[in-house]
Amino acid sequence: MRIPAQWSLTILLLIALITACQQGAKRDVVQKSLIPATPDSNLWLKETRGIRDILQDDKGNLWFSSPDYVAKYDGGDIRYFTGKNGLPVSGNLHKDSRGTLWVENGFRAFKYNGEGFSEEGIDGIRGSGTLWIQKGLNPTDTVYVAPGVYEATPEATTFHPYPVPADMGNKYLYFPTTKATYGRDSTVWLGTMEKVFGFRDSSFVAVGRDEMGRQDDERNMGIRGIFIDHQGRLWMADNGAGLFVFDGETTENFTKKHHLDYEEGSENTLHRAFSIAEDTTGKMWFGTVYSGIWRYDPDTETFEQFTSEDGVNSDTIWTIYRTREGDLLFAGESPAAVYRFNGKSFERVF
Repeated sequence: MRIPAQWSLTILLLIALITACQQGAKRDVVQKSLIPATPDSNLWLKETRGIRDILQDDKGNLWFSSPDYVAKYDGGDIRYFTGKNGLPVSGNLHKDSRGTLWVENGFRAFKYNGEGFSEEGIDGIRGSGTLWIQKGLNPTDTVYVAPGVYEATPEATTFHPYPVPADMGNKYLYFPTTKATYGRDSTVWLGTMEKVFGFRDSSFVAVGRDEMGRQDDERNMGIRGIFIDHQGRLWMADNGAGLFVFDGETTENFTKKHHLDYEEGSENTLHRAFSIAEDTTGKMWFGTVYSGIWRYDPDTETFEQFTSEDGVNSDTIWTIYRTREGDLLFAGESPAAVYRFNGKSFERVF
């Protein structure tokens, strides 16, 4: 059928209008970064025992967690939450599948309602979106408490115990050290001192001392950070043995491969790795204890180390967080600061 010329013009105009609306909608989704372009010391967080966690909520607000408080930055001011306004504990920051913000310490969980926090029973967290929380363990307990993870859905909360022997000594070995990290294949990864557990299809896979080839290593092992890169590989930061990479079948000792283990005889090594992230260009970033921040380029297999001379003044880099705008934020201890890389060096922004 032949379309009249005036109809063709109308159709073209409609297509152009729809395309313009779609492009406008896409532009609306992209939000400007809340992080101040110029560092302002008035926004520096209160000194505490380290900034341990960072999270961005669905409105773009940035949240920071420390042992003494949780703080919210909305692009203008910093607001602090403690026991005075409904949050008597501090801990991991979570955003469930419906965008609700939570704070938990493994024993108690608190939900943000837009103004303050209300406590929810950790055994019965539900009514919101899906949420994964590791069970808190107390090393001073005189009875055995099974380590594991709570899976909270809008319908129910299910506890999944880790596949480890019921042994009083397990309380410390499987003490929670990370919050949940999600793999591309829907595996939920959780770090403990001794092992990283992956949960999928009602079963666990474990990566620990045996898989890392450290059966006879007498050094204390402490997994402190985990990360899934764009290839789906699991990175593990061990504060004592360095970095390991699990591709789903085998585990590589990344630190030893690149001659950056403590045995190399240098203080500037990666054997005390603590946190991991990947930037938008595919470069990997590692936070350490006493060795600053490192950047690794997988294309050239080269490293850059950033220390106090480059603005990294904190002794420990607890976590590295990538915002949805692509900014990397590095949270430290002594001082309790949050840094940003400006392309050449680091500057404190919070």
